[in-house]
Parts: sequence; structure tokens; C-alpha cells
Amino acid sequence: MSTTKKLNIRTLTIMALFTAIEVIFCFTPLGSLPLGPGIVATLAHIPPLCLALMGSKKISLYMGGVMGVCSLIWWSTIGIAQPSAFAFTPLSQFGNMWSLFICLVPRIIFPVAATIIFSFLSTKIKAVPAAAVSAVLATLLHSAMVLSLIYICFVGNSDVSAMMGDNYISFIIAWGGLNAVMEIIVAGAVAAAIALPLRKIAKLK
Repeated sequence: MSTTKKLNIRTLTIMALFTAIEVIFCFTPLGSLPLGPGIVATLAHIPPLCLALMGSKKISLYMGGVMGVCSLIWWSTIGIAQPSAFAFTPLSQFGNMWSLFICLVPRIIFPVAATIIFSFLSTKIKAVPAAAVSAVLATLLHSAMVLSLIYICFVGNSDVSAMMGDNYISFIIAWGGLNAVMEIIVAGAVAAAIALPLRKIAKLK
């Protein structure tokens, strides 16, 4: 078997493994890290980040798509009864096509951003801090996109205001921001500790 075929098989195997991990994180309690009352850091962004630091922009785009689709399925089924479901699935009572955009686009973009940032930083600083900073910045970008889009798309929505009160969007931003801080910290730590060893082993193409 040629070296190219071996690398392709290894790439597909690792992509399948991280896809399975993403599904587990999205649909089981293993993907939630309780950090205090009302504070839960989701781990769903970790597989896309790790693969983003191991592979190419194309692979990062794939993994971001997997995260987005898993998130959409979760909010459209298990999480549809939650008050915030309107922001992530058009199947929710007050959801719309913007909900689909919010659920998918930030999740598709942020792993690609992590790959681009890491590719740049790794030529300027050592690999471990480059990975940590890349993960932090990409996760921050993801959170900023999600929260700002929720505000922009729903702040004037009379149905949402009638359902939850006029301050609900502000609450979502504040609550989501708190959870985002926890997720950013976890992303940086995991990227530095896990992604680089895996990247050296994987040699994705």
C-alpha cells in the first residue's frame, strides 16, 4: 500500500473517530461539564477544535459542519422544549430561518478560523501557546457570533418578548456570555494539552 493511501485511510479513520466523539458529546451527558450553579461548559466544540489543529481548512470545515448538524438535531428534538430553543431551530415555536443560520454558520466557521490562526501563530511562537491562543480566539469568535446574532435577529421579536419578557434577550446574552467564558478556558487548556500530541501522530492530509 502506498504512503498516500495509508495517509488517506488514517485521515478518514481519525475524522470518523472525532465525528463519533462529537455525536457522543452532543447527545449524552458526557458533553456537559458542570462548573457551578447554572454554569455548564459544553464540550461539543472540543472535537472540531482538536481536528482543526491537526488538519487542513477543508477538514476543519467538515468538522464544523458535523457540530452544526448535531446541534441542530439536538435543539430540534431533545432541547426543543427549552426556552432558548427558538434561537437554534426553526422547529421551535418562535424559531425561524435565522435560527438555522445561528445554529449552523458560527459552528462551521470557527474551526476554520482556528486552523488559520494556528497556521499563522505557529510560525511566530512555540506550538503549544500557539494552539492554546488559537483555540481561545476561535472559541471566542464562535461565542461572539452566536450571542450577537441572537441579539440582532430576535431583540425586536414581539413573539419572543411576549413569551419571555422584554429582558429575555439581555438574559440570554449575559447567561451565554458566562458559559462562553468557561468554554473558552476549557478550549485553551485542551488545545494545549491534547491537540498537539494528536497532531504529531495524525499527520492528516
